[in-house]
Amino acid sequence: MTTISRREWVKGMALATLGTVAFYDLSAQKIPVKQTSEKSKPWTTKQDQQLNEWVGVIIPESTIPGAVSLGVPVFIKTMLDDCYEISAQATFRKVVDGFTDSFESYAKKTWTQASQAEKEQFLFSMAQGNLGADAQKAMSTLKGLTIQGYTSSEEIMVKYYHYVMAPGFFNGCAPVKKS
Repeated sequence: MTTISRREWVKGMALATLGTVAFYDLSAQKIPVKQTSEKSKPWTTKQDQQLNEWVGVIIPESTIPGAVSLGVPVFIKTMLDDCYEISAQATFRKVVDGFTDSFESYAKKTWTQASQAEKEQFLFSMAQGNLGADAQKAMSTLKGLTIQGYTSSEEIMVKYYHYVMAPGFFNGCAPVKKS
C-alpha cells in the first residue's frame, strides 16, 4: 500500500473539482434554452388612450394627483405584459377593443359626451358582470392593478403614507439627558 501526502491529496481534489466544473459548463452549453412565454403584442394608441381614460375614471385628478398623472397606465401595461398569461392578455385586450361599442349601446352616447357619473356607473356595471364574464374579469384586473400602482407610486408613498426611503438615519446633534 502506498501512502499519499497531504499536498498530493489536495492537488488531486483541486484537479477533480476543476474538471467537474469545466465538464458541467461544457455540457450545459449544448442544451438549448427554451422560451417559457411568448412575446405579447404591442399596445395600439387606441388601447393606450382607452386604458388612460379608464384609469382616470377609477382614480380621478383632484387636489391629490390622479392615477394618470402618476403613471399608473404604464404600470398596468407592464404588469399585464410581463406577469399575465397570453390568454389573459388577449381577453383583456378584447374587452378594451370592444369597449366603445359596449358603452355606446349602454349609455346611448359616446364616451367623450358622457359625464363622470355615467362613466363610473358603466365601469361599476362592468365590475358587477352585467356585460359578461370577460368584462367582469378585465374590470377586476384593472381595478386591482390601478390600486396597486397608485398606492405604490413614490409620491403617494412618501407624501401620504409618510414612507421613509432609507430609514435609520443618524442625528449626531441630539442632546443627551443626564440622570
